[in-house]
Amino acid sequence: MDRGKVIELFLQRFFGKTDADLHALIDSISVLQKRGRKEVLFLEGEEGAAVHFLAAGRVKLYRANDEGKEAVIRFVQPGEFFAEVLLDLRKRYPVSAVALEDCQLLLIDVQQLFARLQQTPGLAMQLISILSQRLSYLLGRVEQLAIADIRQRFISYLRVLNEKHHTGVVFLPAPKREIALLLGTTPETFSRLLKKLSEEEVIRASGKTIQLLPAFDALEN
Repeated sequence: MDRGKVIELFLQRFFGKTDADLHALIDSISVLQKRGRKEVLFLEGEEGAAVHFLAAGRVKLYRANDEGKEAVIRFVQPGEFFAEVLLDLRKRYPVSAVALEDCQLLLIDVQQLFARLQQTPGLAMQLISILSQRLSYLLGRVEQLAIADIRQRFISYLRVLNEKHHTGVVFLPAPKREIALLLGTTPETFSRLLKKLSEEEVIRASGKTIQLLPAFDALEN
């Protein structure tokens, strides 16, 4: 995808329009990057200066403790942006990011963005709305981890994946061991859960493809 199309995609996803002024603004304060599979984009605690928009590929955001054990924060899909916490001016990444496959990213300079926002109040209000939505998502994620068991978390996760296409068939965005980390459990426990849900005819699993059966819709939210 060429630079112009990536900027258009960004504008459509986050501003709902692609007028010439907005295109020129983002074009003037961003750079397009290609990163390879397994390449580390940034590490937790590093200084940063850019918000990342993923145009193609997949990215894993994670944190690691002193023993090197990972906790997956989320998997970034094309059309999403991350490292937005830099907008609070702390300038340090709170998580690490690694490319799960070849990626194309648009990096938007935070300092230049702030300078432009001061000149364009309407643009600032749109950005605040976007960040509020992201905050709501993160608060919901914390609540799920705190009060929901692994079965509830996985059912909720499948619903989120299905919301994009509403086909009743979802594709797990990462290997099962990575999904287990995201859900806060072990690969062994996650495998047992898949088996149990399949036996109950709630889902039908084949590799990374999960078919949601009629019993799935009957489950409580």
